[in-house]
Amino acid sequence: MGEGKLKKLAILSLTLFFAINLFGFGEEILTVETKTATDAVLADGDFSFAVMVNIKHPWHINSWKPLDEFSIPTVLSLDQSDNYEIQEIIYPQHKLIELSISDQPAALYEGEITILVKGKLTEKAVNILNISGTFRYQGCNNTSCLPPEEAAVIMTLPIVTDPKAIHPINNQIFNQSSLTEVSEITQDNITPQGPETFDVSASFAQKGIIFTYFLILLGGLGLVLTPCVYPLIPITMSYFGGQASDSKGKTIFLALIYVLGMALVNSAIGTIAALSGGLLGSFMTNPVVLIFIAGVLIALALSMFGFYEFGLPSFLTNLGGNSKKGYFGALLMGMTMGIVAAPCIGPFVIGLLTYVASTGNPFIGFSMFFTLSAGLGIPFIFLAFFSGKITSLPKAGEWMVGIRTIFGLILLGMALYFLHPIIPNTIFLFLLPAFLILSGIYLLIFNKVGDNTRGFSMLKKILAVFTIFAAGYFAKSDAPAPQETMNWIKFSQEYYDTAIADEKPVMIDFFADWCIPCKELDKFTFTDKKIIELSRKFHLIKADLTGNVDGDLKALRDKYHIKGVPTIVFIDKQGSELINHRTLGFVKAEEFIIKMQETHNR
Repeated sequence: MGEGKLKKLAILSLTLFFAINLFGFGEEILTVETKTATDAVLADGDFSFAVMVNIKHPWHINSWKPLDEFSIPTVLSLDQSDNYEIQEIIYPQHKLIELSISDQPAALYEGEITILVKGKLTEKAVNILNISGTFRYQGCNNTSCLPPEEAAVIMTLPIVTDPKAIHPINNQIFNQSSLTEVSEITQDNITPQGPETFDVSASFAQKGIIFTYFLILLGGLGLVLTPCVYPLIPITMSYFGGQASDSKGKTIFLALIYVLGMALVNSAIGTIAALSGGLLGSFMTNPVVLIFIAGVLIALALSMFGFYEFGLPSFLTNLGGNSKKGYFGALLMGMTMGIVAAPCIGPFVIGLLTYVASTGNPFIGFSMFFTLSAGLGIPFIFLAFFSGKITSLPKAGEWMVGIRTIFGLILLGMALYFLHPIIPNTIFLFLLPAFLILSGIYLLIFNKVGDNTRGFSMLKKILAVFTIFAAGYFAKSDAPAPQETMNWIKFSQEYYDTAIADEKPVMIDFFADWCIPCKELDKFTFTDKKIIELSRKFHLIKADLTGNVDGDLKALRDKYHIKGVPTIVFIDKQGSELINHRTLGFVKAEEFIIKMQETHNR
């Protein structure tokens, strides 16, 4: 070897030496070991173990879900086997740390972290359970980052047939990790908890139980702005506007009973849906439920027309010392509205559903959904109070009976609205406008109650004319579109498999006929010209969750952990879901276009 080559080799060696010492290449910046929850596992039983990672100072690694899309996430990958099934991999809460190499805080792990793994043995597993895998990470300090590395993960556990031979161990590790878990993924699919989903377990760990319940209350308050709550507003005004309220105390008490009924039913339904894994609101497809809701509204409308009055049983009214009408009607109305409000699903409610399902505790589930429903009901207490004050205005006369008649017609209209899913669309397109026109004509020509009061008479005529014009608007807006705007394909397993295998992004729309935000998406978002143009670059799949789903459709719903509708799932060209792009509820076209563009460009 020549002298020149020797010099070059020496310089290269010195360069590598300084690079290794300066940047840490070749240095073991962390250690990985496994700890089991028990000293053995029962045949066909469940098992848990923890992957303990000790990161040396001053190094850190990225979170499993980094905030920067260019950062390499930390991933625990476990080998598949016929002997076991990995059910969950639970990562710890990351820390937000400001670095000199970045303008924004980064989601990082440092020091000691614990990743919890839960699984179940299969019938094929005997004698010894062996699980192996890799822990992939990228180490960084405050000034530089190392290349991505992998560390081996190995776990061995004896398999026994006698439950008495199993003893818990490492209790301190598992108790601590269960308190700090914030994110769950399964072996095959990440459990979607988009950026806006309310993470209940993380809130408990960081803010405590009292503040978490307060946040749930505020979340319920926010549900008032969701589309499927809008029908509750005219119903509430109609009912309480037609009540004879002789005191402020009675009106408030009626409103509280109304909200109590709403909270009881809505929280019971939410808890059952969470614990059973069912879709919250799917019961709304049952014709019996829809007919029941319509029947209650019709019964309340008839009370507005003066056929009868709702009241508590005599033994309860006697406890109060006097007869107070309307309490039973308020409770019945509130319970009915609880059913109506149940399908109002947003990211907040999905986070609640996920947490309640993971705890399996009906009491916790009921208390959380009751708190959520109480928040939803707060605005309706004020709405009920001020609506009830209409009949307390001075100079009472026939116009008060006329007010009740108007509210009775509104209740009949809402009953027709809730029967929409079981009425053929071709009939409903004419039925609703016809009802509005007949109501307007009745108020304008045939109903003479309150005409001796000039102000009310004028108001009634204006309302009648407005109702007739509204009938024309609904007839026009509900008319079927001349052509389909997006080339949606009804879900089938064959088409789904073909779409995933194709090098083309996929968009799956999980919807239901009873879902009002689903109809809003179809009517306003999916008719946008730019969205229609972009959709030609996607495979478009419609997954109908209206009725009881089973077979391949149920498997698809479970695969993507669908808790509510509408849910739009975006899948890139490699067949992987982009979790942060998942859409829950109604979104405007501008936001939807961005998600479509980013998905297509992946």
